[in-house]
Amino acid sequence: MKFERIEKEKAEINTASVSDIVFLLLIFFMVSTVFKAEQGLKVELPEAMAAKKISIKHIAHIWVGYKGDNGVVSIDDRIVPIGKVKDIMQLKKRINPNVIVSIMADKDTPYWISNDIFGQLIKANTLRVSLAARVISDIK
Repeated sequence: MKFERIEKEKAEINTASVSDIVFLLLIFFMVSTVFKAEQGLKVELPEAMAAKKISIKHIAHIWVGYKGDNGVVSIDDRIVPIGKVKDIMQLKKRINPNVIVSIMADKDTPYWISNDIFGQLIKANTLRVSLAARVISDIK
């Protein structure tokens, strides 16, 4: 006696609408995503009697902090060693010859770290420098 083989139906998943769903999810995440602005290092700025605002168009931000026995330097939200400040600023100067360096140093940062950074800026020929400070409203 010969047995007949019964073929089972293959299970299929309809993928016709998957591309529509992926496209809608992509649009949703693109619209609802929020990007952070530059944060830099947490520094407590020294106080100043007066200040002058400069345009943000040509500014490169350098944050200087002090941790342990070392200085911590961040250029436009990227932590870099102090020795690399010259190379990065030379590149920024080539891209934008009108670059202004805004230095925000913690008030407890030792002078030798600031001196090293100023030395790197002089070697990079980026001599337009702005020192950031917290403005006090009334004189003590």
